[in-house]
Amino acid sequence: MRSAPVYNFPVSLAKQALLADVRHSAWANRNLLEGCSALTAEELSRDFRISHANILATLQHTCDGERVWLLCLRTAEPGTWRLPMEPGPALPLNALRQTWPDIWNGFDRWLGEQTESSLAAELNLQLPGGVEQRFPRWKILRHVLDHSTLHRGQVVGMIRMLGHQPPSVSPMDYYLAGEPAAV
Repeated sequence: MRSAPVYNFPVSLAKQALLADVRHSAWANRNLLEGCSALTAEELSRDFRISHANILATLQHTCDGERVWLLCLRTAEPGTWRLPMEPGPALPLNALRQTWPDIWNGFDRWLGEQTESSLAAELNLQLPGGVEQRFPRWKILRHVLDHSTLHRGQVVGMIRMLGHQPPSVSPMDYYLAGEPAAV
């Protein structure tokens, strides 16, 4: 496990909260992947008729969403950032376990480098349906975190529907665990 970076400069309460949320999300994703590794291929692909049909597809969607939004947040170019319309790769669970930590670390590093003004800087986004809107980077990050939380909850529900005990993913469990690093 890597340890969370220690900053030698004052960090605002808002940035501290975002860092805690990014690190909790990574920890919760890791726990969910570990919990899902005990499931059979049939259980991972069972169609529950919710979210993205099954556990594996929902995890793939969540990982791809985080990948895409990290690319967006890292963009420094003026102009409009277009949300990719093509689906991400259909990675097996083991590949998700290998590639997703790089995304979690990417969010942590990116956020650690941001100033208050860079978090407030707006990006022009083109969303599905041709909708264009300007958003500050911190709101995009909040969206990513909320999106991942939503889908983790759906996967937890699917695991319960299979009759298994889901792993801990809540913020309080993260705090009680001593806020461990995700990878």
